[in-house]
Formats: sequence, C-alpha cells, structure tokens
Amino acid sequence: MKYLILIGAIIFSLLVIFKMTVFQIVWKYFEKILFFIGKRPLRAVAIIFVLSFCFNAGIALIIGESPPHIHDEFANLLAADTFARGRVSNPQHPHWQFFEAIHILSHPAYVSKYPPAQGLMFAVGQVLFNKPVVGAWLAGALACAGICWALFAWMSPKWALFGGFLALFHPVILKWSQVFWGGSEAMFGGALLFGAVGYLLKSIDVKNVIFLAVGISILGISRPFEGLILTIICCCFLAYQMFKRKWLFNFKLYFPAGIVLLVFLIFTGYYNWRITGSPMKMPYMVYEEQYAVAPFLVFQKPRSIPQYNHEFIKKHFVDYALQDYNRQQTLKGFARETIAKYKRIAKGYLNNYVLIIPLLTFPFMFKRSGVRLFPLIAFLIFSCVMVVETWMWDRYVAPAGVLFFCIVVEGFRRLRLWRCCNKLIGLAIVIAVLVLCLLQTTLWLKVRKWEYSRRDWDWQRVQIIKKLEGEGGKHLIFVKYGPNQSVHNDWVHNGADIDGQTVVWARDMGEKNKVLIDYYKDRKLWLLEADNEYDPPPDKIKPAVLKPY
Repeated sequence: MKYLILIGAIIFSLLVIFKMTVFQIVWKYFEKILFFIGKRPLRAVAIIFVLSFCFNAGIALIIGESPPHIHDEFANLLAADTFARGRVSNPQHPHWQFFEAIHILSHPAYVSKYPPAQGLMFAVGQVLFNKPVVGAWLAGALACAGICWALFAWMSPKWALFGGFLALFHPVILKWSQVFWGGSEAMFGGALLFGAVGYLLKSIDVKNVIFLAVGISILGISRPFEGLILTIICCCFLAYQMFKRKWLFNFKLYFPAGIVLLVFLIFTGYYNWRITGSPMKMPYMVYEEQYAVAPFLVFQKPRSIPQYNHEFIKKHFVDYALQDYNRQQTLKGFARETIAKYKRIAKGYLNNYVLIIPLLTFPFMFKRSGVRLFPLIAFLIFSCVMVVETWMWDRYVAPAGVLFFCIVVEGFRRLRLWRCCNKLIGLAIVIAVLVLCLLQTTLWLKVRKWEYSRRDWDWQRVQIIKKLEGEGGKHLIFVKYGPNQSVHNDWVHNGADIDGQTVVWARDMGEKNKVLIDYYKDRKLWLLEADNEYDPPPDKIKPAVLKPY
C-alpha cells in the first residue's frame, strides 16, 4: 500500500507539472454526470439509495455475512426478534438469572435496553427476508439518501449529489451496513432534521415541517441524548430565522409537526410503559439502575456497586466500564481520554485522515455569513457538547453525520477553486483525494474480509448452533469462562423465545444448575469452556471446548 501511494504521488506530481489538462478533462466528465443526475433532486436521491443498498448487499454476498460480535449487536437482534413476533417486550423468564446478558434487561421484562430504532430496522429484514442484516443494508441506504436530500437544501445540486456519492463509499456507513450495532438510523434522522431546516428557510412547506418532525422522532428512538442536542441546536436556529422573517407565528407549521410528534410521544410512552411500567422511564434507565456503576456522563457521580449474580457481568461494569470513568475524573485524565476519543472518531469519519485535506479550507469557511455559516457552527457546538459523554464511538455521533458531510463537501468546493502558478492545483488535489478515498474503501473491504476469515468465537458460536440443530432434538449449553476471557466476548445470548429455541445458552452457576436442568428435562446438556482475549490474532484464537455436561 505504501509503494502504491508513493507511485501515485509521483504520477500525480508529473501530471500536475506537465499534463494539468488531464485533471480538467476528468473533472469535466465527472461534473457532467453530477449535473445530469442532480437536475432532478428526487431522481438523484433515489439513485443514491439504490446504489448504496446494492453496494451494501454486494459486500455481504461477496465477503460473507458477519455474525454478531459485540454485546450491542445481540441486544439489537433481540429487539428485532421481539418486534418480528409482533410484540414490544417479552415476559420475564422464570429462571432469568441464568440468561442475564450485558445490555439486555432480564426483569421486569426480557428485552434490549436500547431505544427501538435499530431493532425495528433489523426486524424489517427478518420479517421480509428472514435476514436481519437486510435491515442494516436498508438503514445504510437511507442514511446516504438522507444526506444527499439534506445537502440539496444547503448547496447547489452538483455538490449535493457529490456529497451523496461521498457518503455512499464512506467506510463508517459501509461498516454499519454489515453489523448489528446501528448508527445509520440516527444519521438518517439527523439528515431529515438538518435538511428540513434548510428547506424551510427557503419557503414554508408543510411536507418539510413533517420531515422535520419525523427526523426528530427518529433521533428520539435511536440516539436520544445526542439527538436531543442536535434538535435543540437546529430548532433554536430555525426559530431565530423565522422570528427575523416574521414567520414564527405561522401556525400552519405547528399543527402537522405536532401530530407527528404526538404519535412519537404516544409510541415512546407505550413502549416504555410495557417494559418498565412507566411511560417516562426508558428501559435503558432501568437497566443502568440494575447493573451500571459508571454513569453515562463524566460529571455524574457513580452508583454504588450492586449485587451481581455473575462474576463475568461484574467484571464488565466494575473492572472495565468503571475504570474508563475513573480515568476521566482528573483534569489530566479527562484531557487525555478526550483526545483519544476524538482521535478515534476523527480517524473513522475522516477516512483514515484522507478527508482532512478538504478540511484545510476550514478557516476560510468562517468568511461565510448568515445562514450559510450555520452547518459549521452547529457542528462545532455539537462536538463540544459530546465531551461530557463517558464513552464515545462513531455511532454515538451519528446524528451529526450530515453536518460533517456538509462541511467536507464545502471544503471540496473551496479546494477546487485554489490556483497556484496560474494552474488549478486545487482541482488536481480534489481528484487525488477522491482516488485516495476509493483506495481507503478498497483497503477497508480487505480488512473486512480478513475479519470475516478469522474464525473467532462469534464464528465458532454460529457453527456450534448449526451442528446441534443438525443433530436434532433440543439442547441446553452451560457456558463457563476461564480467567482470560474478555468481557467483550460473551457466548450467552438468546432470542425472544428462549424456551422455544433449539439451542439455549445459559451461564454456569455451579450447583444451582440443577434448577435449570429440572426445568429443561427434555434437553441434551452440554458444557462449553471458553477462555479468549478480545480480538486476538488468528494464530492466538483458542477454540472453545464443547463437551457433554
């Protein structure tokens, strides 16, 4: 890869010096494509959606469908299985202590702790195609199409479509389309909100008011905290602009938005009530009260350590999560961890820092005035507020993804106009950056293929299920972990109907196992012993041992 970049840099330099017209010809044809497709915004958005969905599906079909790996994925798949069965929650299992899992509420109901958006999307894939991953492909396509649609409100059609293509091949969105931890849903909600604000500033239109409310609702059922921050920023700006234009008391705007938001509140209240018994209390809150010690925000006080039924779950919340929180309780530690968080986010969103090149025009963006400066200001405010979160991953900041793409596209637009020595050097750099982005996407695909071929514990788990289902009968597997088992690698996860499963996974509780054995008298008993570190290299992966109990 290094040699390819070096050779590419040499060729690029030679072309700039001796054949600058090559870049102008390439951009001319690329621009023609953008102009032709972008003339009709709805057509452009539809093309981005279809291309994204096909690309997402193609990756999975060529490389393979990755099994769930992290706790969040299993929680979202449980939600999908629950929704696919036509219900919002599952009754508490009589022996729930054996089935406790990280990010999954076991009592008073058995359900994922997370908001329902991700589970709903995966349920669509499960119901329509018997493949939850299809929901991830759809969510990724909606995110890309939503970004393209939103950018049409803030810039020329050519550059809006350019942003849609940039999102289509972005590794972060591609990654979300292949896994079950979500991200695309919140990015889609943020795009609807941001786009609707842009359209409403041009003209009062009821359909854009509805898009605004739908965007807020999607954020509310995907990433409530981060979505609330973006909603406050966008709505304050919109209210200020409407006040200036004397539109604030145009009540025809509020009625359709109110209807959509009322439906959202009724659904959310009902969902919470069915699980926690209170329409105001989210499953996430109940779960955190039962298990978590470290708070979600760094300035909050930690909870007292509860009585855990399993040492493995205690290690996750006390040895892993609480340590992350404690490291941020000094000024030095907070600064160090904040830098690490932003560095991790930047590396992903900037496509291994390739997209930092168009952002070099960042200082010049402040020369914009009024409305056109809003995306940049909103992005900076959102980024500053995120420092209060104890943890930060790419999917956490997904609501502001549309702001990121808007700023990057503006950077490309400004960079293209840069001249040096009477040559359009900026145009050549834009084309070079796009080529590098495609190379980074190719590199990501290779990494994805390598990850799929590792045959880690998640792959072993799928194979064991297939093997036992092929043998016939029903099975109960007690899982026992060794001292080196990572808290991120948990075999004990089940679907919405535990008793109806062919293979049931349970935690080994020693002598107490007799209670569950008596409950499942018709099942063949197994003991699985696992002792693996987190994401070890292929030659260090220890196969789990499955033997009769």
